[in-house]
Amino acid sequence: MSKILIAGRTEQICENIADLLNDADNAAFSLTDGIRMRSVDAAEFDIIIISTPLSDEFGLDLAAELHGKTDAALIIITKSELAEEIQNKMKFTGAFVIGRPCSKAALQQAIRFAGIAGESIKRLNEEKHRLERQIDDIKIINRAKLCLMQYLKLTEEQAHRHLQKQAMDLRRSQREVAEDILSTYDNFN
Repeated sequence: MSKILIAGRTEQICENIADLLNDADNAAFSLTDGIRMRSVDAAEFDIIIISTPLSDEFGLDLAAELHGKTDAALIIITKSELAEEIQNKMKFTGAFVIGRPCSKAALQQAIRFAGIAGESIKRLNEEKHRLERQIDDIKIINRAKLCLMQYLKLTEEQAHRHLQKQAMDLRRSQREVAEDILSTYDNFN
């Protein structure tokens, strides 16, 4: 079940969009303006639908903000004559732009595509965070090896082996051992 956040100019617009989704496997939550929308934790939602214009703003700034705060897929519903221009402005967000009036089938298809794209984005972000952590680990381990080489006059291979052996003996990660080494030798500086 996808959790969908809907923003529109009025409650009626939000309800109409929610009604188009009622037989699909979705749970919808609606708001009517950008201020209220910004107060909600958007990270809880899988898909965010913004029907432009909102009651207090057009909605594109809101979409850009939400893109930076959540991995949720964005769908923007706007006048048909503005759809292409908005798609070009919002392509950095990966938002799906649908021209109004839109059919139930078109909206449901956009939600399916947005859901698939959202899952892909989440997996990519998880992989990105994993790789960033791995790079940080390597940096810390290399700094610790440099400390061992400088203060204990070990070769790089000996320093590497020392870190590995300490990690195995203490049943800790190499990063934890490296952090301990760095904290020990930082006191010498």
